[in-house]
Amino acid sequence: MKRTWRDINWLRVAGAFTAAYVAATGSTLGWWRTWSFLSTETDLNEVGDFLAGLFAPVALIWLVAAVLTQRQELNETRDQFAESKRVTDEQLKVIHSQNALLSLQHNQAVENAKQAYRLSLFDKRFQIYEKFIKFGEAHEENDYDHASYWAMINLAQESAFVFNNDIEDWFNEIAEQIESYRQYKVDNPLQTRPSSIIAGYQEALDNEHNKGIYAEIARLRDSISEQFTPEVRISKFWSFMSVSDQPFA
Repeated sequence: MKRTWRDINWLRVAGAFTAAYVAATGSTLGWWRTWSFLSTETDLNEVGDFLAGLFAPVALIWLVAAVLTQRQELNETRDQFAESKRVTDEQLKVIHSQNALLSLQHNQAVENAKQAYRLSLFDKRFQIYEKFIKFGEAHEENDYDHASYWAMINLAQESAFVFNNDIEDWFNEIAEQIESYRQYKVDNPLQTRPSSIIAGYQEALDNEHNKGIYAEIARLRDSISEQFTPEVRISKFWSFMSVSDQPFA
Protein backbone atom coordinates (compact mmCIF):
# COMPACT_ATOMS: atom_id res chain seq x y z
CA MET A 1 0.00 0.00 0.00
CA LYS A 2 1.41 3.35 -1.02
CA ARG A 3 2.13 5.67 1.90
CA THR A 4 1.54 9.42 1.71
CA TRP A 5 2.83 12.30 3.77
CA ARG A 6 -0.35 12.02 5.85
CA ASP A 7 0.82 8.59 7.05
CA ILE A 8 4.28 9.77 8.22
CA ASN A 9 4.92 9.96 11.97
CA TRP A 10 6.67 13.33 12.06
CA LEU A 11 7.65 12.92 15.71
CA ARG A 12 9.66 9.84 14.83
CA VAL A 13 11.21 11.70 11.90
CA ALA A 14 12.14 14.57 14.23
CA GLY A 15 13.64 12.08 16.70
CA ALA A 16 15.66 10.48 13.91
CA PHE A 17 16.94 13.88 12.68
CA THR A 18 17.76 14.87 16.24
CA ALA A 19 19.73 11.68 16.82
CA ALA A 20 21.56 12.13 13.51
CA TYR A 21 22.28 15.78 14.29
CA VAL A 22 23.62 14.93 17.75
CA ALA A 23 25.77 12.17 16.32
CA ALA A 24 27.09 14.43 13.56
CA THR A 25 27.76 17.29 15.99
CA GLY A 26 29.51 14.99 18.44
CA SER A 27 31.67 13.51 15.70
CA THR A 28 32.55 16.90 14.27
CA LEU A 29 33.32 18.75 17.50
CA GLY A 30 34.48 15.75 19.43
CA TRP A 31 32.68 14.46 22.45
CA TRP A 32 35.58 14.96 24.85
CA ARG A 33 36.40 18.38 23.54
CA THR A 34 32.77 19.48 23.85
CA TRP A 35 32.52 18.15 27.39
CA SER A 36 35.78 19.78 28.36
CA PHE A 37 34.58 23.13 27.03
CA LEU A 38 31.33 22.95 28.90
CA SER A 39 32.93 21.82 32.15
CA THR A 40 36.00 24.16 32.21
CA GLU A 41 34.57 27.31 30.59
CA THR A 42 33.90 29.89 33.25
CA ASP A 43 32.21 32.48 31.04
CA LEU A 44 28.56 31.49 31.17
CA ASN A 45 27.67 33.80 28.26
CA GLU A 46 29.89 31.82 25.95
CA VAL A 47 28.43 28.57 27.23
CA GLY A 48 24.92 29.91 26.68
CA ASP A 49 25.71 31.09 23.18
CA PHE A 50 27.26 27.71 22.40
CA LEU A 51 24.27 25.76 23.67
CA ALA A 52 21.83 28.10 21.91
CA GLY A 53 23.60 27.65 18.61
CA LEU A 54 23.92 23.91 19.22
CA PHE A 55 20.23 23.26 19.95
CA ALA A 56 18.68 25.82 17.59
CA PRO A 57 18.48 23.30 14.70
CA VAL A 58 16.97 20.74 17.06
CA ALA A 59 14.31 23.21 18.14
CA LEU A 60 13.56 24.02 14.52
CA ILE A 61 13.26 20.33 13.66
CA TRP A 62 10.79 19.72 16.49
CA LEU A 63 8.83 22.87 15.66
CA VAL A 64 8.40 21.71 12.07
CA ALA A 65 7.45 18.22 13.30
CA ALA A 66 4.87 19.69 15.69
CA VAL A 67 3.34 21.84 12.94
CA LEU A 68 3.17 18.90 10.51
CA THR A 69 1.70 16.62 13.22
CA GLN A 70 -0.94 19.20 14.07
CA ARG A 71 -1.75 19.51 10.38
CA GLN A 72 -2.18 15.74 10.18
CA GLU A 73 -4.54 15.79 13.15
CA LEU A 74 -6.58 18.60 11.60
CA ASN A 75 -6.77 16.68 8.31
CA GLU A 76 -7.87 13.55 10.16
CA THR A 77 -10.51 15.54 12.04
CA ARG A 78 -11.73 17.02 8.77
CA ASP A 79 -11.84 13.57 7.15
CA GLN A 80 -13.73 12.18 10.15
CA PHE A 81 -16.20 15.06 9.95
CA ALA A 82 -16.66 14.48 6.21
CA GLU A 83 -17.23 10.77 6.82
CA SER A 84 -19.64 11.53 9.65
CA LYS A 85 -21.51 13.93 7.35
CA ARG A 86 -21.64 11.31 4.61
CA VAL A 87 -23.01 8.71 7.05
CA THR A 88 -25.55 11.24 8.34
CA ASP A 89 -26.61 12.08 4.78
CA GLU A 90 -27.06 8.39 4.03
CA GLN A 91 -29.13 7.95 7.18
CA LEU A 92 -31.25 10.97 6.24
CA LYS A 93 -31.80 9.47 2.79
CA VAL A 94 -32.93 6.22 4.39
CA ILE A 95 -35.23 8.11 6.77
CA HIS A 96 -36.69 10.12 3.88
CA SER A 97 -37.24 6.92 1.93
CA GLN A 98 -38.94 5.31 4.91
CA ASN A 99 -41.10 8.41 5.43
CA ALA A 100 -42.06 8.40 1.77
CA LEU A 101 -42.98 4.71 2.01
CA LEU A 102 -44.99 5.28 5.18
CA SER A 103 -46.74 8.23 3.56
CA LEU A 104 -47.55 6.10 0.50
CA GLN A 105 -48.88 3.30 2.71
CA HIS A 106 -50.95 5.79 4.71
CA ASN A 107 -52.41 7.34 1.56
CA GLN A 108 -53.18 3.90 0.17
CA ALA A 109 -54.88 2.90 3.43
CA VAL A 110 -56.94 6.09 3.35
CA GLU A 111 -57.96 5.47 -0.26
CA ASN A 112 -58.86 1.86 0.54
CA ALA A 113 -60.96 3.04 3.49
CA LYS A 114 -62.68 5.63 1.30
CA GLN A 115 -63.40 3.04 -1.37
CA ALA A 116 -64.77 0.61 1.21
CA TYR A 117 -66.95 3.38 2.62
CA ARG A 118 -68.21 4.29 -0.85
CA LEU A 119 -69.08 0.68 -1.61
CA SER A 120 -70.89 0.33 1.71
CA LEU A 121 -72.72 3.61 1.11
CA PHE A 122 -73.74 2.48 -2.38
CA ASP A 123 -75.14 -0.78 -0.97
CA LYS A 124 -77.26 1.08 1.59
CA ARG A 125 -78.52 3.53 -1.03
CA PHE A 126 -79.39 0.71 -3.39
CA GLN A 127 -81.34 -1.04 -0.61
CA ILE A 128 -83.46 2.09 -0.12
CA TYR A 129 -83.89 2.36 -3.89
CA GLU A 130 -85.22 -1.22 -3.99
CA LYS A 131 -87.58 -0.53 -1.05
CA PHE A 132 -88.92 2.51 -2.89
CA ILE A 133 -89.59 0.44 -6.02
CA LYS A 134 -91.34 -2.29 -3.98
CA PHE A 135 -93.48 0.35 -2.26
CA GLY A 136 -94.65 1.64 -5.64
CA GLU A 137 -95.30 -1.85 -6.97
CA ALA A 138 -97.29 -2.79 -3.84
CA HIS A 139 -99.65 0.16 -4.40
CA GLU A 140 -100.29 -0.37 -8.07
CA GLU A 141 -103.31 -2.46 -7.09
CA ASN A 142 -103.70 -1.55 -3.40
CA ASP A 143 -104.96 1.85 -2.29
CA TYR A 144 -102.89 4.29 -0.24
CA ASP A 145 -103.85 4.38 3.43
CA HIS A 146 -102.56 5.54 6.81
CA ALA A 147 -100.07 2.66 6.94
CA SER A 148 -98.75 3.77 3.54
CA TYR A 149 -98.14 7.25 4.94
CA TRP A 150 -96.06 5.94 7.86
CA ALA A 151 -94.19 3.51 5.65
CA MET A 152 -93.06 6.43 3.48
CA ILE A 153 -92.17 8.54 6.56
CA ASN A 154 -89.99 5.69 7.86
CA LEU A 155 -88.32 5.35 4.47
CA ALA A 156 -87.62 9.10 4.46
CA GLN A 157 -86.00 8.87 7.90
CA GLU A 158 -83.91 5.91 6.80
CA SER A 159 -82.77 7.74 3.68
CA ALA A 160 -81.52 10.69 5.75
CA PHE A 161 -78.52 8.60 6.87
CA VAL A 162 -77.24 7.83 3.37
CA PHE A 163 -78.64 10.57 1.11
CA ASN A 164 -78.64 14.31 1.33
CA ASN A 165 -81.77 16.33 2.11
CA ASP A 166 -83.06 16.15 -1.48
CA ILE A 167 -84.13 12.50 -1.22
CA GLU A 168 -85.45 12.87 2.32
CA ASP A 169 -87.52 15.92 1.35
CA TRP A 170 -88.84 14.13 -1.74
CA PHE A 171 -89.96 11.12 0.33
CA ASN A 172 -91.64 13.42 2.86
CA GLU A 173 -93.46 15.19 0.03
CA ILE A 174 -94.76 11.82 -1.21
CA ALA A 175 -95.86 10.99 2.34
CA GLU A 176 -97.72 14.30 2.55
CA GLN A 177 -99.38 13.57 -0.81
CA ILE A 178 -100.52 10.22 0.53
CA GLU A 179 -101.89 11.85 3.67
CA SER A 180 -103.66 14.53 1.61
CA TYR A 181 -105.14 11.82 -0.62
CA ARG A 182 -106.37 9.83 2.36
CA GLN A 183 -107.73 12.90 4.12
CA TYR A 184 -109.58 14.02 1.00
CA LYS A 185 -111.38 10.70 0.86
CA VAL A 186 -112.32 11.04 4.53
CA ASP A 187 -113.53 14.63 4.14
CA ASN A 188 -115.42 13.99 0.90
CA PRO A 189 -117.58 10.87 1.24
CA LEU A 190 -119.56 9.70 -1.76
CA GLN A 191 -123.28 10.16 -1.89
CA THR A 192 -124.88 6.73 -1.57
CA ARG A 193 -128.24 5.00 -1.39
CA PRO A 194 -129.34 1.56 -0.26
CA SER A 195 -128.71 -1.03 -2.91
CA SER A 196 -131.75 -2.50 -4.60
CA ILE A 197 -129.83 -5.68 -5.32
CA ILE A 198 -127.83 -6.43 -2.18
CA ALA A 199 -129.57 -5.89 1.12
CA GLY A 200 -127.67 -3.71 3.60
CA TYR A 201 -125.25 -2.50 0.98
CA GLN A 202 -124.83 1.17 0.03
CA GLU A 203 -124.12 1.95 -3.59
CA ALA A 204 -122.68 5.22 -4.87
CA LEU A 205 -124.94 7.50 -6.78
CA ASP A 206 -124.18 8.23 -10.41
CA ASN A 207 -124.27 12.00 -10.17
CA GLU A 208 -122.05 15.03 -10.79
CA HIS A 209 -121.07 15.28 -7.14
CA ASN A 210 -119.66 11.78 -7.06
CA LYS A 211 -118.09 12.19 -10.48
CA GLY A 212 -116.19 15.22 -9.21
CA ILE A 213 -114.96 13.27 -6.19
CA TYR A 214 -113.90 10.35 -8.37
CA ALA A 215 -111.99 12.72 -10.66
CA GLU A 216 -110.17 14.41 -7.77
CA ILE A 217 -109.32 11.06 -6.17
CA ALA A 218 -107.93 9.82 -9.48
CA ARG A 219 -105.91 13.00 -9.90
CA LEU A 220 -104.43 12.75 -6.41
CA ARG A 221 -103.66 9.05 -6.84
CA ASP A 222 -102.08 9.60 -10.25
CA SER A 223 -99.95 12.38 -8.78
CA ILE A 224 -98.62 9.96 -6.18
CA SER A 225 -98.17 7.06 -8.60
CA GLU A 226 -96.26 9.32 -10.98
CA GLN A 227 -93.44 9.63 -8.40
CA PHE A 228 -92.77 5.90 -8.72
CA THR A 229 -92.49 5.82 -12.52
CA PRO A 230 -89.04 4.88 -13.89
CA GLU A 231 -88.54 8.32 -15.40
CA VAL A 232 -89.09 10.19 -12.15
CA ARG A 233 -87.32 7.82 -9.78
CA ILE A 234 -84.26 7.51 -12.03
CA SER A 235 -83.99 11.28 -12.35
CA LYS A 236 -84.11 11.57 -8.56
CA PHE A 237 -81.77 8.69 -7.69
CA TRP A 238 -79.33 8.75 -10.61
CA SER A 239 -76.91 11.32 -9.21
CA PHE A 240 -76.51 9.23 -6.05
CA MET A 241 -76.26 5.72 -7.54
CA SER A 242 -72.51 5.78 -8.05
CA VAL A 243 -69.58 4.37 -6.07
CA SER A 244 -68.89 7.70 -4.47
CA ASP A 245 -69.60 9.47 -1.20
CA GLN A 246 -70.94 12.52 -3.03
CA PRO A 247 -73.60 13.01 -5.73
CA PHE A 248 -72.54 13.95 -9.20
CA ALA A 249 -72.23 17.67 -9.85
